[in-house]
Amino acid sequence: MPAPTPTISIGMPVLNGAAHLEQAIRSIRQQSFTDFELIISDNGSSDATADIIARHAAEDPRLHPVRQSHNIGGLANFRYVLEAARGEYFMWAAYDDWHDPNYLECLHDALAADPDKQMAIPTVVRVIPDGSHAEITTIPDLSRRPRWQRVPRLLKCSRGGSIYSLFRRAAILDAYLRAERDFPYVWAADHLTILPFLVNDRAVSVAQTRFFNRDTGMSEDRYRPLSAGQLWPYLGRFLGFAMREILRSRLNPAEKAICLAYLPVYTNGKAIKWRRLLKQTVGAPFLRTEARELLK
Repeated sequence: MPAPTPTISIGMPVLNGAAHLEQAIRSIRQQSFTDFELIISDNGSSDATADIIARHAAEDPRLHPVRQSHNIGGLANFRYVLEAARGEYFMWAAYDDWHDPNYLECLHDALAADPDKQMAIPTVVRVIPDGSHAEITTIPDLSRRPRWQRVPRLLKCSRGGSIYSLFRRAAILDAYLRAERDFPYVWAADHLTILPFLVNDRAVSVAQTRFFNRDTGMSEDRYRPLSAGQLWPYLGRFLGFAMREILRSRLNPAEKAICLAYLPVYTNGKAIKWRRLLKQTVGAPFLRTEARELLK
């Protein structure tokens, strides 16, 4: 007899996450909202990850462990847990992050209360290696503002960690597959995946619960484009995707124009600094001294 379909599916892609995996899994198992499944996809780990997963799975039938036969790639592993999900709602959980105990409950209640919304965004707390909170981002209640003000504010306040919000599963599956198809980069793919929810005014802020996003700096070192030859194709893909999402959104023409005008600011904050692009392209050694000082 098949297991009952859970209300929420949680997908946790992991590769060599033994250092923090215990805390991440316990954070989910201890949620006040209990009707969920946790799909953990081990992407060929060589540390104690598999042992930790097996122990928790033996204790809790809501856990569904999968061990990939080889490393299928980070984005593919994110897609794997999403496509394996069965619940009405879905969220990703990182193997090195954790959540308040009321996380699922608060986000689920927010989406259940408003059928028009497809994404519930928590307060995001960025935690740096020494354990301190480097940044706390809470999107204010924007419900009373007109949409032409509300959507740009959502774009400004969103963070990479917002990818770990709660979504309606069908909506995030469509958004993720579209981003994966049209934007073949890891850096800032999280921002473009959630962009359709922001520009269509489908996101709701839930300040009452927190997501603790551990910032190890590894993603920046590994995935950020570095050379001018890499930056320009990357920028073209990023801007092209963002423009298409704005133009295909349900905003009216004036609201779309406002979002398009904000796009350079959004790109500077989420993807690549224009100053850095200029330095890489022109070459700082060949700039006048005054210009080099301005670009530092």
